[in-house]
Amino acid sequence: MPQQQPARVPGAWPALPPITSWPEYGTPAYYNADPFSREKRFSVFVAAEQWRLQGQALEELDDVEWYVHTFGDARRLASQIIAATNRIRGFQEIREARQVRHAPHVLQASPGWPPIAIPGQPGRWLTYEQRQEAA
Repeated sequence: MPQQQPARVPGAWPALPPITSWPEYGTPAYYNADPFSREKRFSVFVAAEQWRLQGQALEELDDVEWYVHTFGDARRLASQIIAATNRIRGFQEIREARQVRHAPHVLQASPGWPPIAIPGQPGRWLTYEQRQEAA
């Protein structure tokens, strides 16, 4: 008996090849893909299924395991944040540092660099050759 071919209904979807690769949801490849491509839509379905499985796995945990899974690293993270906060200078410390007066910076020309405009003396420039002559 000959093998029968599926009936071709006018206007029906054509037989599409299987999807073998798709961009991972949320990656640059996903955002660069054609918005109407099958692969992009498939990656949305894959991400939704992963989200569903993750939620299902969390529901199966007992209370203690769920708490450890959700907040287990919170103490270490909090200690890191507190340590970083302690390293930041406080408002009072910054204010006191700004009130300390330092001697003005002495201009020094460097070889290979363009001339330096001398502040308060319009039209005067400090060049490396001038500095060498002064020495």
